[in-house]
Amino acid sequence: MTPDQRNYLSMERSTHYFGIMRTTIFTFAGLAALIHLGPDGYSAPLLMLVIATTAYGVLAGGTSLDDLIALRDDMDDEMKATHYGRGLAARNIPMLKNISAGLLGLIGLAEVLAILI
Repeated sequence: MTPDQRNYLSMERSTHYFGIMRTTIFTFAGLAALIHLGPDGYSAPLLMLVIATTAYGVLAGGTSLDDLIALRDDMDDEMKATHYGRGLAARNIPMLKNISAGLLGLIGLAEVLAILI
């Protein structure tokens, strides 16, 4: 894989990750509006939308970040020797994956509890 191909794939996967997070957060905001402004009581379809949104954000976002980790780990020695390569190697992408999954899970849990209570 050439450095140009790796750079292109890295940019595409990071753009994909940000798109997933943006879509998930906007969907959570819309669902929160439905929960707050809609009728009170249990709603099975709304509950399933919250669960599906949470799963989408966690799984799709995690997949994009896993791809970024793989691309970073496949750098050749010449690329690792550059400032850019050292900067990429220093990024803690697994921690970003854990934090984003945890936050999306907490948002999903809060919305599920708002539906059930």
